[in-house]
Amino acid sequence: MVRAFVILVVIVLGMTRPAAADHVKDGRAVHRIVIQVNEDNPQLWNLMLNNIANLIGAMGKEHVDIKVIAYGPGINMFKKGSSVVERLDSLKQFAGSSVGYTVCSNTMKAMKVERQDIVPLVDDFYPGIVRVVELQEQGYVYLRP
Repeated sequence: MVRAFVILVVIVLGMTRPAAADHVKDGRAVHRIVIQVNEDNPQLWNLMLNNIANLIGAMGKEHVDIKVIAYGPGINMFKKGSSVVERLDSLKQFAGSSVGYTVCSNTMKAMKVERQDIVPLVDDFYPGIVRVVELQEQGYVYLRP
């Protein structure tokens, strides 16, 4: 009788155990990171891109989910003709969906920048600071180069 009860408890506990979270793959965590870019500074942009490459190199692209959010003067990073467009594109091709780029729609309006002025590799146009807050609320780690 006691043995049957113990077996029943083990079965029930096994059934109620939560499934692996969606932020875990192959038993390893997927590190979620949001990076803010709000300066018109190509040196800073390159530092950020180096940081992203280092994160992917150390953790593997399957184990990172990186969101780059540009607003204010930082949107110049994503304008056609920017000094880092080639690096952005190269990183995006290598990293695939593990790196996403958002350009602030409010800044675009304020600076009178049209979508055709922005490189096509941008994933999303959304109010930048709102996106940073939303991602932090979802557990993303905040970085600012």
